[in-house]
Amino acid sequence: MIIIGTTRKPTQRIRSFIKELNRVLPNSTRLTRGKQGFEEFCETAQGLGATRILLVGAFHGNPGRLGFLRFMNESWEFQPPTIIIKSTRLLREYHIEPPRKIKTLYVVPDDPRDESKAEMLAQALEVPYTNRENLLDSKSKFAILRVSYARNKSIDFLSPDEKQPLGPSLALKHFLTRPIGDQKRW
Repeated sequence: MIIIGTTRKPTQRIRSFIKELNRVLPNSTRLTRGKQGFEEFCETAQGLGATRILLVGAFHGNPGRLGFLRFMNESWEFQPPTIIIKSTRLLREYHIEPPRKIKTLYVVPDDPRDESKAEMLAQALEVPYTNRENLLDSKSKFAILRVSYARNKSIDFLSPDEKQPLGPSLALKHFLTRPIGDQKRW
């Protein structure tokens, strides 16, 4: 299970953002941090049976970065990637009703140059990675998390035909292949 949390005192926009993330990430739960310190928040997540944490950091009241933690060797450790967000677009800004909770999500690279980033993100989120050719054979209902860094630096949650957004759209500033793991920053 993956827990989606925020830094302290999230704005309404960040709360809406994590609500949408929770809908499109299978096996996820959002957890309000409240006044908990970083260590307490991680202990609460562990008590709920989580093996991963997705932290949403703020920048001028908007989602500013995504950091991933993994429970390993009896402690929480930051893991790659760290995603620095330039801007976000929520479903309500597309005037689209949010979908029900997504049960199956595939991470798909938009370009062959994005394969390593897509694989890293799939591993951090504990969801399957595949390419477009393999999706064409699938008959089941699913959603796509499209990583398009080489072309337009974006991450999008889309329907299988890639025409309708199912979750937030992120314009990226940086996709760091190393973790930024400083508890004071979160």
